[in-house]
Order: sequence, then structure tokens, then C-alpha cells
Amino acid sequence: MEQFDIVVIGGGPAGLGATIEAKKQGITKILVIERDIEPGGILQQ
Repeated sequence: MEQFDIVVIGGGPAGLGATIEAKKQGITKILVIERDIEPGGILQQ
């Protein structure tokens, strides 16, 4: 089983922002979990 340093749940603006900041901090093993086909969308209600 593959292991990650950080897992971000949600590929919306906040999730992508958290991912970018983690990358800037030197974290390289990042997994983003998103239910849509493409990240960056808004919350579906």
C-alpha cells in the first residue's frame, strides 16, 4: 500500500490552496481526493 505525507480531501479552491502550500513547504507525497472529474470546482448543493 502506498503511503503519503499528506492527504487533502476536496479539490476545490481551499483544497488546491492547501496542496500548493504543502508543496511549497517541501512535502512531495501528496494525495488529493476529489469526487469530480476535474479539481477546482465549487461545492455542489
